[in-house]
Amino acid sequence: MSSATDAIARLRDQPAFATELARVIFDAVLATPVREFIAPTRIVPAFVAGLRRSVAAIDPEQLAAAIARRRAAAVARPGPLAAQLPPELQKALQTALRRPFTPSRELVRAAIDHAGMRALLRSVLQTTILDFATRLRTAMPDTGWIPGAGIRSKLMGVAKGVASVVGAEIEHQLEDRVRSFVDGALGRALDLIVERASDPRYAADMAAWRGDAVRSVLALPGSVVLAELHKLDPQALAADLHAAARALAEWDRLPDEASAVLQSLVDELEARSVGELLGPGQVDAWRAPLHGELEHHLRRLFVDAGFADWLTRLLDG
Repeated sequence: MSSATDAIARLRDQPAFATELARVIFDAVLATPVREFIAPTRIVPAFVAGLRRSVAAIDPEQLAAAIARRRAAAVARPGPLAAQLPPELQKALQTALRRPFTPSRELVRAAIDHAGMRALLRSVLQTTILDFATRLRTAMPDTGWIPGAGIRSKLMGVAKGVASVVGAEIEHQLEDRVRSFVDGALGRALDLIVERASDPRYAADMAAWRGDAVRSVLALPGSVVLAELHKLDPQALAADLHAAARALAEWDRLPDEASAVLQSLVDELEARSVGELLGPGQVDAWRAPLHGELEHHLRRLFVDAGFADWLTRLLDG
C-alpha cells in the first residue's frame, strides 16, 4: 500500500485527525497578526482585479431574471413586522432611537434644502391655503332668515359675503398670487425646519419622532412591505445595480482609497494577533462552534476525490 493510500485511509477512518487539524488551524489563525490578513500590498490588487473581472462578467438580463425570481418567491409572514424581531431587540432599538441627538445645521440643511423638498412643501402649502379659503367661504352660516337678528344678522351676512369673495378669488383668480406667496414662504419654512432639528431644546422631541416612526413601520403587516417589493422593476433595478458596480470597479481612485482604509487599520492594530484583538471572552465564545464547523468541512475534504489525487501526487509523486 502506498503512503498516500495509507494516509487517505487513516484520515477517513479516524475522525480524531480532523479534530486535531481543526484545532491546529484555529490556533494558528488566533496567533497570526491581524495585519497579515489585511496587508494592503497583497489584498488590494487582488480585490480590485477580482472586482473588475466579476463586474465584467455580469449579465444584466440574468441579474434581472434572478431579481424577478426572488421577488416572485417572496412570501409575507402573517402578523406585523415587529413580530419577526426578538422583543428585547425591539426594546434596544427603541432605546437607541430615543436617545437625544442634535445634528448640525449644515447637515440638516444639506438633507432637506433641495429641489425635491421644495416641490413637496410648495404643493402642501398651496393646497392648504386654497383649502382653507374654500372652507372659510362655506363655513359662515346664513343668518338672513333669523327674525329680529338686526345688526348682528347683517354683520354675519357681510362676513359671509367677504369670506365667499375672498375664497372664490383665491380659488379661481388669485392662484398665481398664492403661488408667489408660497414661493416666498418656502425659505422661511425650511429655515424653521433646520432651526428646530438642530436646536438642542428640541432634541427630545426629535428623538421621540424617530422612535415613533420606526415603531409605526414595524407595526405594519408584512404584506404591506411585500407589496412595495413587487413595485420594483427587475430590469431597471438590475440596470441600476450593474451601473453602480461598474462605476465602483472602474473608479481610478479605488486602489488608493482601499489601500488607505486598510493601511489605517494596519497602523492601528500594530502587531496584535487575531486572538489578542478578540480577547479571551470572544475567543472562548466562538472556539467551539467555529472549531466544530471547521472539523465538519475537513471531514468532507478527506473523502473528496480531488483531495485524494492531490495527496497522492504529494506523497507518491
